[in-house]
Amino acid sequence: MFRRSTDRLGREAEKTLARRISKTRRAIRSGLVRACQAKPYTHVSVTDICAASMVSRTTFYDHYTDKDALLAEVVSFLLEEITPALEGLWFGEGRDARAIARHLADVYARNGQALTTLLAIRVGGDGDLHEQLYRTCCSVFTDWARGRVDDEVLPLAADVYASVVLTFIERSATKPLTDKELAAIDRARELVIAGFGAQYLSGRSETCDRW
Repeated sequence: MFRRSTDRLGREAEKTLARRISKTRRAIRSGLVRACQAKPYTHVSVTDICAASMVSRTTFYDHYTDKDALLAEVVSFLLEEITPALEGLWFGEGRDARAIARHLADVYARNGQALTTLLAIRVGGDGDLHEQLYRTCCSVFTDWARGRVDDEVLPLAADVYASVVLTFIERSATKPLTDKELAAIDRARELVIAGFGAQYLSGRSETCDRW
């Protein structure tokens, strides 16, 4: 009985600690965004982030090795929320592109300030949201298009798609998209498929004619 009680108290203590850690890290992530809204990332110090987060430097270093590690985590959190919707646009069963686009718009609306701020931070690597989103968009499109689009034009098609999505993200981070804009985004997706797919099919047809 005493052992069971001890185990239960231990589990509760672990849950309390986990909640405290999660709350602290969330505060530090928010502090980074606020600090970067006040000055360029390159000029932001750990002291600035601590002041914006209302935590001590000791607490900061208990959780992160430096501000770059923190930035990479913030970018990773945003990518985890956005990527499934991007994948659903191409791979979802019975997908409704406009519904998915609206879901993405809601994601961006909830994270608008963070997205706008982080997209302006061009540091390269894991902490560069613009670069990571671009790579994610290219990867998702390439996975879907392989076998449907000629390998020779596939990189260009992926570039076009990634550019469209990044424009969508940047616009929806600052204001809600209208139904007409959502329809235009869906149409842009169809044009990418039709344009590059038609080139692929045309090339195959010409090959068949020669044979």
